[in-house]
Amino acid sequence: MKKKKADFFYLSAKEEASMKVLWESKEPLSASEIAERIPNRTWPASSIQSILRGLEKKGAIEVADIVRLGKAYGRVFRPALSANDYVAMQFDRYYQDDGGGCRPMISALLGSGTKAKKKEAVIRELKSLLEKYEEEGG
Repeated sequence: MKKKKADFFYLSAKEEASMKVLWESKEPLSASEIAERIPNRTWPASSIQSILRGLEKKGAIEVADIVRLGKAYGRVFRPALSANDYVAMQFDRYYQDDGGGCRPMISALLGSGTKAKKKEAVIRELKSLLEKYEEEGG
């Protein structure tokens, strides 16, 4: 029986680092592979098991398979939600329409801390979404 994902959850810094590794990987990864790929990891690799248990409990990851890892068998994991789904979850939780619409959120996306290349990509995507919305009679 597949566990239902929570409507909302936070990722701790360690969980987020682990998820970033999984989001960037095209293949499911073992616990040790995840720990090895976390850049600038300052915590012991042995704690990855408890981090993965927490992520599994939240419904953020799932066991993709049980495979041979060296001399033993072990689980490999994949994300159960995308990075974009996680961001949308956070947005849905905190966004409140206070009469200003989504202008503050769009301004934040295009804010001064955003690199020019990212700004251009966001603007292109917003234009594309608006065109599609208008074509559909929105």
